[in-house]
Amino acid sequence: MPLLPNIQWAQRKDRLYLTIDLQNAKDPTIKLDNPQDGKHGHVIFKGKAQSHATGAEAHDYEVELDLFGAINSEESKISISDRSVLLVIAKQDSAGGHWPRLLKDTGKIGRNIKVDWNKWVDEDEEDEKPDDFDMSQLQNMQNLGGGGGMAGMPGMGGMPGMGDINFEDLEGDSDNINGAEDSDDEVPPLEKE
Repeated sequence: MPLLPNIQWAQRKDRLYLTIDLQNAKDPTIKLDNPQDGKHGHVIFKGKAQSHATGAEAHDYEVELDLFGAINSEESKISISDRSVLLVIAKQDSAGGHWPRLLKDTGKIGRNIKVDWNKWVDEDEEDEKPDDFDMSQLQNMQNLGGGGGMAGMPGMGGMPGMGDINFEDLEGDSDNINGAEDSDDEVPPLEKE
């Protein structure tokens, strides 16, 4: 019997973010559509992967979600990384605003579905807070190791404010910290002899 993966979700007026918390998901089956009535989106995920909850061994996972509103599967994006599976699902009515809930059915949702507070923005704050999520970067999410780097360390970016420090001036006796004077006094033994 397949296990239920942990899912985090957030939304904007025009899209949903679903993060399926599975590691090393290899070739999962993901289906996004609007069945029969066309009023409610449907998400199916099936795959073999690892999870924080189950350890290093891979297991079969499966989840089906009937969403509150209709979705646009052509405008939706999927990114599979070593850490998770991210679905950015476009809402059919992009001007319709926030949905009152994720799922079609009212009532308590499963224990495996939680709000992703890192991506969440309240509806009344959405226009004030710019959305810094660049959907064009989804194809490149596996390449997060590249880019800028700390000075002298490739891939780590420069540290701001560090350019005008002369490190040669900082050399000296490491025991003389914060102006403390050196002392030739002997340190007493830790144990009595």
